[in-house]
Amino acid sequence: MNWIKRLIPGYIEIRSLYWVEHGKKMDASLEEIFKKIDEDEYEEADRLITEFQSRFSQGGVPHWIGVKYSQIHRAISMLHFLMSGSA
Repeated sequence: MNWIKRLIPGYIEIRSLYWVEHGKKMDASLEEIFKKIDEDEYEEADRLITEFQSRFSQGGVPHWIGVKYSQIHRAISMLHFLMSGSA
């Protein structure tokens, strides 16, 4: 009987195509932001962060999109830390 339990999924998540595409756009924007931070282009990264925050929001979205959105706070923290260290 336990071997049957191994075949039955315990958790299934259905994501609509709209939110999957929305998440891909967020990923692309975040990737560009982190790339600019890695290349020490802090002013451009700051501009991209502002653009990201005006383009995307964390309210009224599925949980997994909200978690993805939270990566912007990591980028902001990195940027502030690096900008204060280079001054």
